[in-house]
Amino acid sequence: MYPVWEGLFIHSAMFVAIVSAFHVLASHLTVAAAWFNLYLERRAVYEDRPELYVYLKRSALGLLVFAYVFGAMAGVGIWQTTTAANPRGISTLIHNFVLYWGSEWYMFLIDVVGIIAYYYTFERVSPKTHLRLAWILALGGTGTLTIIVGILSFKLTPGLWFETGASLNGFFNPTFWPQLFMRFALMFTITAAWALLIVTGLPNGYFARERIIRIAAVMGLGGLAVALSIWFFWYDPTLPAHAKTILRSPAIPPITFTVIIGGLIATFLGLLFALVMPRRQHQIIALGAMLVLFAAIFGAERTREVIRKPDIIAGYMSSNQLVFNDLPARGIQREEQPLNETGMLGSLPFLPRPDQISVAATSASSHQVAMGRVLVIQQCAACHNVSNQTAITVFDQRLALRSLAQLLERRKMTTAPKIETYLNGIGAFPYMHPVIGTPEERAAMALYLEYFLQQQHAPQPQAQARR
Repeated sequence: MYPVWEGLFIHSAMFVAIVSAFHVLASHLTVAAAWFNLYLERRAVYEDRPELYVYLKRSALGLLVFAYVFGAMAGVGIWQTTTAANPRGISTLIHNFVLYWGSEWYMFLIDVVGIIAYYYTFERVSPKTHLRLAWILALGGTGTLTIIVGILSFKLTPGLWFETGASLNGFFNPTFWPQLFMRFALMFTITAAWALLIVTGLPNGYFARERIIRIAAVMGLGGLAVALSIWFFWYDPTLPAHAKTILRSPAIPPITFTVIIGGLIATFLGLLFALVMPRRQHQIIALGAMLVLFAAIFGAERTREVIRKPDIIAGYMSSNQLVFNDLPARGIQREEQPLNETGMLGSLPFLPRPDQISVAATSASSHQVAMGRVLVIQQCAACHNVSNQTAITVFDQRLALRSLAQLLERRKMTTAPKIETYLNGIGAFPYMHPVIGTPEERAAMALYLEYFLQQQHAPQPQAQARR
């Protein structure tokens, strides 16, 4: 096993979600914006409409700075956060899809070089040559999207990979095609908001302004309608039963759906307003649409990750990085039973030495509580707040996302014996795997959680200082 990164103030999975949502906004924008710019440039070339180049050049500069610089930085952030949060999960994806990742990076290289060449060759090469660069940029971005969707969808629906162990079967899994087309459609809605932001920033005398606004609005509304249709009639029916159960369970708070639905409605109304009243468009409205879309994307991407719980790779690897299913084609065996017999502590890389332990335990030895803390972090920190590192103190109260302490208090499990009974019973829930380890290790986990609960109600040092 690898060391566990809890996160800071919020658990590690939320760091991944925040970085991923921004990257999705930027990366999806690069693909559809390339196709939208290609459409406008074809009209500029074959209909002799040079005024469209004013928009195209401004849009290309914006994409170069926002989508490719900051979006690429967010891409690096995804690798950093996912590797730190779930290294065994990333390792599995790399080992299964190493050639696919290599192809995706090659496509991304085409994107990066392509946008630079595309922007800096305006008015320096012939219009038809520049149009060919637009084609390369659009196709390169689409290739990147296709490969990434295949790998991401594998995590939810590995499909025939369980039987064959073949990466190609994992790539072309049951949700690959519906997710690919759904994302591709939604990209044009994101690009519509981007186009409105760019064109409203051009001088008022720009006479192609209203025409571009109407084209963008129609494209965005069409993309939204297609994406929602694919969700209801194609993507949702292909989801496994477990994912549908999670989708309708308390694991996803109502506020998430409120953000997603509210964002889509606001986007629809904004694009409809742009279509009907293009002269009333303002850059502030377009910027608001981008922010609303970011919130909706964050909710949607978070939901897509949650419906896979409690697994990082559905049916194969749990969120705490343990393999719980055999994969005969790869010679891989499940790890739960051996670890229940030999214990988890022997597989963890870092354990506190007795001379490093300073836990003020009352009902048990400090060593037991310290070992319990290590085990709780390894098994629970991927989804829950399990220590004070991932909590914020506000007005003398500790606030934490998915606090395990609050969960135990709601279920009246506040003493070590009760907590141990609860830990032994976990496994009957649709979104939690059984606790792994020996009875002695589960007892240590219960002792730590009792101690952790007590710490939540202890007076805070800041509060004591004020008194």
